[in-house]
Amino acid sequence: MAFGVALPIVWSGIAPIMLAALFVGGTFMVITMAGLQEARAIGGAQAPQLMAAMTAAFAAGQVAGPLVVALLVRRPHGFALALAAAAIALVASAVALATREKPCPT
Repeated sequence: MAFGVALPIVWSGIAPIMLAALFVGGTFMVITMAGLQEARAIGGAQAPQLMAAMTAAFAAGQVAGPLVVALLVRRPHGFALALAAAAIALVASAVALATREKPCPT
């Protein structure tokens, strides 16, 4: 997903936009469904609340993202800066997820 977000920074034209849409859109659907399944699997009786919190966090990101981009776009190379920030955030979250301590099954 981070690669798809960063691709238009280094390659302009319709082809990188189409590839970015494939990389971001395709992985987003898989990540979303896997996350909700994991919440259901580990949430127990609290699974609906956990899934609701995940959905609310997604919605907050859908609101905050464009606001942050609007601020960054005003700067020189603003859209590239916004894409780079998003790609870095995705990589950082992937690293955090990969290195976190796994919960013990109960």
